[in-house]
Amino acid sequence: MRERVRTEVRSVLFRAPLEEYRRTGVTQFAIEQPGFKAFLTTYGDGRWVLMFWDDEERDAGALRALISRAIGRSDLDVEIVTTGRWEMSALIADRFASGRVFLAGDAAHTLPPSRGGYGANTGIEDAHNLAWKLSAVLSGASTKALLDTYDAERRPIAWLRHDQIFARADYKAYAGGAAAGVPIIDDDAMELGQLYRSTAVLGAGDGLPPAMRPEQWAGQPGTRAPHAWVARGDERLSTLDLFQRTWVLLAEDARWGPAAAHAVERLGVALECVRVGVDVRPVEEGAFRRAFGLGAGGASLVRPDGYVAWRSIDLPADPRGALADALAQVSSAARRPERVAP
Repeated sequence: MRERVRTEVRSVLFRAPLEEYRRTGVTQFAIEQPGFKAFLTTYGDGRWVLMFWDDEERDAGALRALISRAIGRSDLDVEIVTTGRWEMSALIADRFASGRVFLAGDAAHTLPPSRGGYGANTGIEDAHNLAWKLSAVLSGASTKALLDTYDAERRPIAWLRHDQIFARADYKAYAGGAAAGVPIIDDDAMELGQLYRSTAVLGAGDGLPPAMRPEQWAGQPGTRAPHAWVARGDERLSTLDLFQRTWVLLAEDARWGPAAAHAVERLGVALECVRVGVDVRPVEEGAFRRAFGLGAGGASLVRPDGYVAWRSIDLPADPRGALADALAQVSSAARRPERVAP
Protein backbone atom coordinates (compact mmCIF):
# COMPACT_ATOMS: atom_id res chain seq x y z
CA MET A 1 0.00 0.00 0.00
CA ARG A 2 1.58 3.27 -1.13
CA GLU A 3 0.77 6.41 0.81
CA ARG A 4 1.14 9.96 -0.45
CA VAL A 5 -0.51 11.97 2.29
CA ARG A 6 -2.01 11.43 5.72
CA THR A 7 -3.04 14.54 7.56
CA GLU A 8 -5.81 15.75 9.85
CA VAL A 9 -8.37 18.17 8.45
CA ARG A 10 -10.92 20.28 10.26
CA SER A 11 -14.28 21.09 8.72
CA VAL A 12 -17.11 23.40 9.63
CA LEU A 13 -20.54 23.01 8.04
CA PHE A 14 -22.55 26.23 7.98
CA ARG A 15 -25.47 28.01 6.35
CA ALA A 16 -25.06 31.43 4.80
CA PRO A 17 -26.68 33.40 1.95
CA LEU A 18 -23.81 33.04 -0.51
CA GLU A 19 -25.80 32.28 -3.67
CA GLU A 20 -24.09 35.13 -5.51
CA TYR A 21 -20.84 33.16 -5.28
CA ARG A 22 -22.43 30.51 -7.50
CA ARG A 23 -23.68 32.79 -10.28
CA THR A 24 -20.88 31.80 -12.67
CA GLY A 25 -21.37 28.08 -11.98
CA VAL A 26 -18.34 27.72 -9.69
CA THR A 27 -19.09 25.66 -6.57
CA GLN A 28 -15.61 24.94 -5.20
CA PHE A 29 -13.09 27.53 -4.04
CA ALA A 30 -9.44 27.18 -3.09
CA ILE A 31 -8.51 29.83 -0.53
CA GLU A 32 -4.90 30.91 -0.27
CA GLN A 33 -4.21 33.81 2.05
CA PRO A 34 -1.08 34.66 4.06
CA GLY A 35 -0.99 32.08 6.84
CA PHE A 36 -4.32 30.55 5.84
CA LYS A 37 -5.15 27.88 3.29
CA ALA A 38 -8.59 26.35 3.04
CA PHE A 39 -11.14 24.82 0.71
CA LEU A 40 -14.76 25.98 0.44
CA THR A 41 -17.59 24.16 -1.31
CA THR A 42 -21.37 23.98 -1.21
CA TYR A 43 -24.11 21.37 -1.12
CA GLY A 44 -26.23 23.65 -3.30
CA ASP A 45 -29.02 24.03 -0.72
CA GLY A 46 -27.65 26.90 1.36
CA ARG A 47 -25.17 24.72 3.23
CA TRP A 48 -21.45 25.28 2.81
CA VAL A 49 -18.44 23.48 4.17
CA LEU A 50 -15.07 25.03 4.92
CA MET A 51 -12.10 22.66 5.25
CA PHE A 52 -8.78 23.80 6.70
CA TRP A 53 -5.58 22.26 7.99
CA ASP A 54 -4.52 22.98 11.58
CA ASP A 55 -4.81 21.54 15.10
CA GLU A 56 -6.39 24.49 16.85
CA GLU A 57 -9.67 24.02 18.69
CA ARG A 58 -12.12 26.90 18.11
CA ASP A 59 -15.38 27.95 19.69
CA ALA A 60 -18.35 29.15 17.64
CA GLY A 61 -17.16 32.76 17.62
CA ALA A 62 -13.71 31.82 16.37
CA LEU A 63 -15.23 29.60 13.68
CA ARG A 64 -17.44 32.44 12.44
CA ALA A 65 -14.38 34.66 12.29
CA LEU A 66 -12.59 32.03 10.22
CA ILE A 67 -15.58 31.70 7.89
CA SER A 68 -15.67 35.48 7.45
CA ARG A 69 -11.98 35.44 6.61
CA ALA A 70 -12.53 32.71 4.05
CA ILE A 71 -15.47 34.36 2.29
CA GLY A 72 -14.01 37.84 2.52
CA ARG A 73 -16.88 39.51 4.35
CA SER A 74 -18.35 39.73 7.86
CA ASP A 75 -21.78 41.24 7.16
CA LEU A 76 -23.68 37.98 6.67
CA ASP A 77 -25.72 35.91 9.07
CA VAL A 78 -23.77 32.65 9.43
CA GLU A 79 -25.35 29.61 11.11
CA ILE A 80 -22.89 26.94 12.18
CA VAL A 81 -24.42 23.47 11.74
CA THR A 82 -21.58 21.28 12.97
CA THR A 83 -17.83 20.98 13.01
CA GLY A 84 -15.43 18.08 13.19
CA ARG A 85 -12.01 16.66 12.54
CA TRP A 86 -11.15 13.88 10.10
CA GLU A 87 -8.13 12.25 8.54
CA MET A 88 -7.31 12.90 4.90
CA SER A 89 -5.30 10.11 3.30
CA ALA A 90 -4.44 8.56 -0.04
CA LEU A 91 -4.28 4.77 0.22
CA ILE A 92 -5.01 1.95 -2.22
CA ALA A 93 -5.53 -1.61 -0.95
CA ASP A 94 -3.11 -4.25 -2.21
CA ARG A 95 -6.08 -6.22 -3.53
CA PHE A 96 -9.82 -5.59 -3.74
CA ALA A 97 -10.89 -9.21 -3.31
CA SER A 98 -9.95 -12.22 -1.21
CA GLY A 99 -12.14 -15.29 -1.40
CA ARG A 100 -15.71 -14.28 -0.60
CA VAL A 101 -14.68 -10.82 0.64
CA PHE A 102 -14.74 -7.81 -1.70
CA LEU A 103 -13.63 -4.29 -0.88
CA ALA A 104 -15.34 -1.26 -2.39
CA GLY A 105 -15.38 2.46 -1.77
CA ASP A 106 -13.28 3.77 1.12
CA ALA A 107 -12.51 0.23 2.24
CA ALA A 108 -10.62 -0.28 -1.03
CA HIS A 109 -9.20 3.21 -1.54
CA THR A 110 -9.12 6.49 0.31
CA LEU A 111 -8.54 9.47 -1.94
CA PRO A 112 -8.31 13.10 -0.83
CA PRO A 113 -11.11 15.45 -1.92
CA SER A 114 -10.61 16.49 -5.52
CA ARG A 115 -12.36 18.89 -7.85
CA GLY A 116 -13.32 16.00 -10.10
CA GLY A 117 -15.12 14.09 -7.34
CA TYR A 118 -12.75 11.20 -7.97
CA GLY A 119 -13.05 9.63 -4.53
CA ALA A 120 -16.84 9.34 -4.34
CA ASN A 121 -17.25 8.46 -8.01
CA THR A 122 -14.61 5.75 -7.79
CA GLY A 123 -16.48 4.11 -4.92
CA ILE A 124 -19.83 4.28 -6.71
CA GLU A 125 -18.32 2.70 -9.80
CA ASP A 126 -16.81 -0.10 -7.69
CA ALA A 127 -20.32 -1.15 -6.72
CA HIS A 128 -21.55 -0.66 -10.29
CA ASN A 129 -18.82 -2.98 -11.55
CA LEU A 130 -19.25 -5.66 -8.89
CA ALA A 131 -23.05 -5.92 -8.64
CA TRP A 132 -23.79 -7.54 -12.00
CA LYS A 133 -20.88 -9.94 -11.61
CA LEU A 134 -22.12 -11.14 -8.24
CA SER A 135 -25.61 -11.55 -9.68
CA ALA A 136 -24.31 -13.59 -12.63
CA VAL A 137 -22.30 -15.91 -10.39
CA LEU A 138 -25.03 -16.35 -7.78
CA SER A 139 -27.57 -17.16 -10.51
CA GLY A 140 -25.29 -19.87 -11.87
CA ALA A 141 -24.89 -18.26 -15.30
CA SER A 142 -21.20 -17.47 -14.72
CA THR A 143 -18.34 -19.14 -12.90
CA LYS A 144 -16.44 -17.52 -10.05
CA ALA A 145 -13.76 -16.54 -12.56
CA LEU A 146 -15.94 -13.55 -13.44
CA LEU A 147 -15.39 -12.19 -9.92
CA ASP A 148 -11.63 -12.09 -10.52
CA THR A 149 -12.24 -9.34 -13.08
CA TYR A 150 -13.42 -6.98 -10.33
CA ASP A 151 -9.93 -6.44 -8.94
CA ALA A 152 -8.41 -6.54 -12.44
CA GLU A 153 -10.68 -3.74 -13.64
CA ARG A 154 -11.21 -1.53 -10.62
CA ARG A 155 -7.82 -1.41 -8.86
CA PRO A 156 -6.02 0.14 -11.87
CA ILE A 157 -8.77 2.76 -12.02
CA ALA A 158 -8.24 3.59 -8.34
CA TRP A 159 -4.51 4.07 -9.01
CA LEU A 160 -5.28 6.17 -12.07
CA ARG A 161 -7.54 8.45 -10.01
CA HIS A 162 -4.93 8.56 -7.25
CA ASP A 163 -2.14 9.59 -9.63
CA GLN A 164 -4.33 12.13 -11.40
CA ILE A 165 -5.16 13.83 -8.09
CA PHE A 166 -1.47 14.24 -7.30
CA ALA A 167 -0.62 15.42 -10.80
CA ARG A 168 -2.92 18.42 -10.30
CA ALA A 169 -1.94 21.65 -8.61
CA ASP A 170 -4.00 21.03 -5.44
CA TYR A 171 -1.89 18.07 -4.30
CA LYS A 172 1.25 18.16 -6.44
CA ALA A 173 3.29 19.35 -3.46
CA TYR A 174 2.46 16.09 -1.62
CA ALA A 175 3.74 13.92 -4.48
CA GLY A 176 7.40 14.57 -3.73
CA GLY A 177 8.21 14.93 -7.40
CA ALA A 178 6.58 11.60 -8.28
CA ALA A 179 3.91 13.41 -10.30
CA ALA A 180 6.45 15.08 -12.56
CA GLY A 181 5.76 14.16 -16.14
CA VAL A 182 2.37 12.60 -15.39
CA PRO A 183 0.04 13.98 -18.07
CA ILE A 184 -3.19 15.45 -16.74
CA ILE A 185 -6.19 13.66 -18.20
CA ASP A 186 -9.34 15.61 -19.03
CA ASP A 187 -12.06 15.30 -16.34
CA ASP A 188 -14.64 14.05 -18.87
CA ALA A 189 -12.18 11.35 -19.89
CA MET A 190 -11.54 10.41 -16.28
CA GLU A 191 -15.21 10.15 -15.36
CA LEU A 192 -16.70 8.81 -18.59
CA GLY A 193 -13.83 7.40 -20.64
CA GLN A 194 -11.86 5.00 -18.46
CA LEU A 195 -10.65 1.71 -19.96
CA TYR A 196 -11.11 -1.72 -18.39
CA ARG A 197 -8.71 -4.58 -19.09
CA SER A 198 -9.61 -8.09 -17.90
CA THR A 199 -10.86 -11.43 -19.14
CA ALA A 200 -14.33 -9.83 -19.25
CA VAL A 201 -13.12 -7.71 -22.20
CA LEU A 202 -11.72 -8.80 -25.56
CA GLY A 203 -9.60 -6.40 -27.59
CA ALA A 204 -8.32 -3.91 -24.98
CA GLY A 205 -4.62 -4.05 -25.76
CA ASP A 206 -1.81 -2.79 -23.56
CA GLY A 207 -0.98 -0.05 -26.06
CA LEU A 208 -4.21 1.83 -25.37
CA PRO A 209 -4.29 4.84 -23.02
CA PRO A 210 -5.98 4.41 -19.62
CA ALA A 211 -8.67 6.99 -20.40
CA MET A 212 -9.89 9.24 -23.22
CA ARG A 213 -12.96 11.30 -23.92
CA PRO A 214 -15.91 9.01 -24.80
CA GLU A 215 -16.20 10.19 -28.40
CA GLN A 216 -12.52 9.40 -28.97
CA TRP A 217 -12.99 5.72 -28.12
CA ALA A 218 -15.61 5.06 -30.82
CA GLY A 219 -16.91 1.84 -29.27
CA GLN A 220 -13.55 0.44 -28.12
CA PRO A 221 -14.03 -2.72 -26.02
CA GLY A 222 -13.34 -2.00 -22.36
CA THR A 223 -14.98 1.44 -22.46
CA ARG A 224 -18.51 2.65 -21.84
CA ALA A 225 -20.83 1.95 -24.72
CA PRO A 226 -21.21 5.26 -26.57
CA HIS A 227 -24.22 7.49 -26.95
CA ALA A 228 -26.06 7.85 -30.25
CA TRP A 229 -29.62 9.06 -30.76
CA VAL A 230 -32.06 6.40 -31.97
CA ALA A 231 -35.82 6.16 -32.38
CA ARG A 232 -38.12 3.34 -31.29
CA GLY A 233 -41.50 3.99 -32.80
CA ASP A 234 -42.26 7.60 -31.92
CA GLU A 235 -39.90 7.54 -28.93
CA ARG A 236 -36.49 9.19 -29.10
CA LEU A 237 -33.84 7.33 -27.09
CA SER A 238 -30.15 7.26 -26.48
CA THR A 239 -28.38 4.00 -27.15
CA LEU A 240 -27.49 4.25 -23.43
CA ASP A 241 -31.16 3.58 -22.64
CA LEU A 242 -30.81 0.12 -24.16
CA PHE A 243 -28.23 -1.11 -21.66
CA GLN A 244 -27.66 -2.03 -17.99
CA ARG A 245 -30.35 -4.69 -17.71
CA THR A 246 -28.70 -7.66 -19.43
CA TRP A 247 -26.14 -8.51 -22.10
CA VAL A 248 -27.00 -6.68 -25.33
CA LEU A 249 -25.83 -7.28 -28.89
CA LEU A 250 -26.22 -4.31 -31.23
CA ALA A 251 -26.07 -5.03 -34.94
CA GLU A 252 -27.60 -4.01 -38.26
CA ASP A 253 -27.07 -7.26 -40.17
CA ALA A 254 -29.91 -9.76 -39.77
CA ARG A 255 -27.48 -12.68 -39.47
CA TRP A 256 -26.54 -11.63 -35.95
CA GLY A 257 -30.05 -12.51 -34.70
CA PRO A 258 -29.65 -16.28 -35.19
CA ALA A 259 -26.12 -15.99 -33.84
CA ALA A 260 -27.44 -14.44 -30.63
CA ALA A 261 -30.14 -17.11 -30.30
CA HIS A 262 -27.49 -19.79 -30.78
CA ALA A 263 -25.28 -18.26 -28.06
CA VAL A 264 -28.18 -18.12 -25.59
CA GLU A 265 -29.07 -21.76 -26.26
CA ARG A 266 -25.50 -22.97 -25.93
CA LEU A 267 -24.43 -20.89 -22.92
CA GLY A 268 -27.57 -20.18 -20.93
CA VAL A 269 -26.53 -16.51 -20.65
CA ALA A 270 -29.34 -13.99 -21.14
CA LEU A 271 -28.63 -11.91 -24.24
CA GLU A 272 -30.85 -9.40 -26.03
CA CYS A 273 -30.19 -8.77 -29.72
CA VAL A 274 -31.17 -5.28 -30.84
CA ARG A 275 -31.39 -4.84 -34.61
CA VAL A 276 -30.36 -1.31 -35.53
CA GLY A 277 -32.58 -0.15 -38.37
CA VAL A 278 -35.38 -2.50 -37.27
CA ASP A 279 -35.86 -2.49 -33.48
CA VAL A 280 -34.40 1.01 -33.23
CA ARG A 281 -33.56 3.47 -36.00
CA PRO A 282 -30.62 5.89 -35.96
CA VAL A 283 -31.83 9.49 -35.92
CA GLU A 284 -28.84 10.53 -38.03
CA GLU A 285 -27.67 8.36 -40.90
CA GLY A 286 -24.34 6.70 -40.15
CA ALA A 287 -24.27 7.91 -36.54
CA PHE A 288 -24.56 4.43 -35.05
CA ARG A 289 -21.66 3.00 -37.03
CA ARG A 290 -19.45 6.01 -36.29
CA ALA A 291 -20.21 5.93 -32.56
CA PHE A 292 -19.57 2.19 -32.19
CA GLY A 293 -16.74 1.91 -34.71
CA LEU A 294 -18.54 -0.69 -36.84
CA GLY A 295 -18.90 -1.55 -40.49
CA ALA A 296 -22.22 -2.50 -42.11
CA GLY A 297 -21.97 -6.13 -40.96
CA GLY A 298 -20.42 -5.49 -37.54
CA ALA A 299 -21.78 -6.00 -34.04
CA SER A 300 -21.07 -4.71 -30.54
CA LEU A 301 -21.53 -6.84 -27.41
CA VAL A 302 -22.33 -4.72 -24.35
CA ARG A 303 -22.08 -5.98 -20.76
CA PRO A 304 -24.84 -5.57 -18.15
CA ASP A 305 -22.90 -2.59 -16.72
CA GLY A 306 -22.96 -0.77 -20.06
CA TYR A 307 -19.34 -1.43 -21.04
CA VAL A 308 -18.40 -2.86 -24.42
CA ALA A 309 -17.07 -6.40 -23.91
CA TRP A 310 -16.34 -7.32 -27.54
CA ARG A 311 -17.03 -6.18 -31.05
CA SER A 312 -16.72 -7.53 -34.54
CA ILE A 313 -16.11 -4.58 -36.83
CA ASP A 314 -17.45 -6.51 -39.82
CA LEU A 315 -19.40 -9.74 -40.27
CA PRO A 316 -17.09 -12.73 -39.60
CA ALA A 317 -17.23 -15.91 -41.65
CA ASP A 318 -18.92 -17.69 -38.73
CA PRO A 319 -20.92 -15.14 -36.70
CA ARG A 320 -22.54 -17.88 -34.59
CA GLY A 321 -19.23 -19.35 -33.49
CA ALA A 322 -17.54 -15.97 -33.08
CA LEU A 323 -20.29 -14.60 -30.84
CA ALA A 324 -20.65 -17.79 -28.77
CA ASP A 325 -16.90 -17.94 -28.16
CA ALA A 326 -16.72 -14.26 -27.24
CA LEU A 327 -19.72 -14.33 -24.91
CA ALA A 328 -18.45 -17.51 -23.24
CA GLN A 329 -15.15 -15.82 -22.39
CA VAL A 330 -16.29 -12.36 -21.34
CA SER A 331 -19.19 -13.69 -19.23
CA SER A 332 -17.16 -16.61 -17.76
CA ALA A 333 -20.15 -18.71 -18.79
CA ALA A 334 -20.77 -21.77 -16.64
CA ARG A 335 -21.70 -23.65 -19.81
CA ARG A 336 -19.17 -23.71 -22.65
CA PRO A 337 -20.11 -23.51 -26.34
CA GLU A 338 -20.04 -26.58 -28.49
CA ARG A 339 -18.52 -25.77 -31.85
CA VAL A 340 -20.66 -26.86 -34.76
CA ALA A 341 -20.40 -26.19 -38.45
CA PRO A 342 -21.71 -22.75 -39.40
